[in-house]
Amino acid sequence: MAPADRSALRKWLGALAVFTGAVMGTLDTFVLYVATPHLRGVFSATASEISWISTSYAASALVCMLISGWAAERFGRRRVYQSAIGVFLAASVACGLTRSLELLVAVRVLQGGAAGVLLAVEMMILRQSFGPTELGKVIGVYGATTMVGPSLGPFLGGWIIDNLDWRAIFFINLPIGVLGFLLVQSFVAPDPPRAERAQAGVDWPGLVLLAVGMFSLIWLLERGDRLYWFETRSNVALLWLACASLALFVAHELMTPRPVVHLRVLRVPEFRRVVVFNFALYFLVTGTLFVLPIYMQELLRFSPTKAGTALAPRALVMMVVFPLVGMLFRRVPPKLLVCAGLAAGLASAVLMSGFTHETGLHDMMLPLILQGVAVALVLVPLTSVGLMSVDRADVPAASALDSTVRQLGASLGVAVFATLVTHFQLSNWGAVRHSVTVHNPLFYERFKRVNEFFMVRGTDDHTTLQSAYRLLSARVTQQVGVLTYHGIFELVAAAFAVLLAAVVVTRLQGREAA
Repeated sequence: MAPADRSALRKWLGALAVFTGAVMGTLDTFVLYVATPHLRGVFSATASEISWISTSYAASALVCMLISGWAAERFGRRRVYQSAIGVFLAASVACGLTRSLELLVAVRVLQGGAAGVLLAVEMMILRQSFGPTELGKVIGVYGATTMVGPSLGPFLGGWIIDNLDWRAIFFINLPIGVLGFLLVQSFVAPDPPRAERAQAGVDWPGLVLLAVGMFSLIWLLERGDRLYWFETRSNVALLWLACASLALFVAHELMTPRPVVHLRVLRVPEFRRVVVFNFALYFLVTGTLFVLPIYMQELLRFSPTKAGTALAPRALVMMVVFPLVGMLFRRVPPKLLVCAGLAAGLASAVLMSGFTHETGLHDMMLPLILQGVAVALVLVPLTSVGLMSVDRADVPAASALDSTVRQLGASLGVAVFATLVTHFQLSNWGAVRHSVTVHNPLFYERFKRVNEFFMVRGTDDHTTLQSAYRLLSARVTQQVGVLTYHGIFELVAAAFAVLLAAVVVTRLQGREAA
């Protein structure tokens, strides 16, 4: 083999090493979505409490993404990447060995931090290894690999829960991570000596303020309904801590010469609008993805494998539609693509709001496919317009800020939707409780008919009465669940309608960066 061919092969094997980190990070996220209802039973947790498994991971990933550039320049890209793989694997093993929800959440913070470093540093390695003419091709391949997790994760997570112990959902990272570690060691070019590397700094005060503000806000959202919101002093303290930390973070980032998040690019009106729309999109879509497996497994009684199968077509459609939208971007006005995507999201949410306790697997396919189409149609043109609207020198800062805001939207989406599940359940139980009484003629008639059904089967009076109560209690619980998810999906539909109206009256036309 010619030296040039060996060099090209070595670069692509190095890219393959980087792709393992992307697969591992996204796979871990989507496996957990389907496993969440099972873990609620394992740890006897509410939806809000179990959401910490996802939100702690996402929030930690966001914070560590912001320091990954400093770490890579100070210690070297390859060394930092391998260290992140090692920490991710160790945390995966620890997750599988935990016996309490609190410890699992703590380890997920460590695992999420390692995932954040992997996702950021892998792009640095690709930019270092491939020249401008090849970078587009490798980024396209990289984009396809990031869809492996969303495509296989739900099904794989469901199959593991149905056929193996739940701890195996964390152990599946081990072979991928070990392979990635060895490939990085063998094929990723070593970093230059430290003396030749740029000495980057990090805005530690800004990073600490952002982390404190985010985790305080998520903690408040998780415990709000359980502890009567602002009737509890600790909740009020968390609110003040979150508001103060985030306000100080914004002020500090605008004043410091080397901010961890470059908020100054928000001075460009078009980019500011794009950031808001992307935040809203990730908030709605990630929140919906969190509650759907709970709805499917706890209300529809889908097996985890069946729930994972229902979610898989969404990611497969996105894998096909993303490159198509990229080709359409130069031919179709961006606003038209975004409006079409938001209309698809609205249609998806409207169909979901019609779900009942008798909804089947095939009934869920169209809404989930529409949601996948919506994400692709909205995200590609929005992100492109946003980056085109800022000066060329500000593109890296704008890209980092957009990624940060999307990750923040995803974290808060899970936390808020978990809170909504608890809130709607409590409010619906309160409403139904007044109707489920023998003084209600309709309920009394229903109870009498159920009682007669068990009596003709020859059971004694006591057993008959208990059976009738159990059956009616199950039906009432089922109805409360249907009303709960109706309320959530109706809110999602309303939010998509508001976004669609906002885009219609908003200017979305990128310009070539100066």
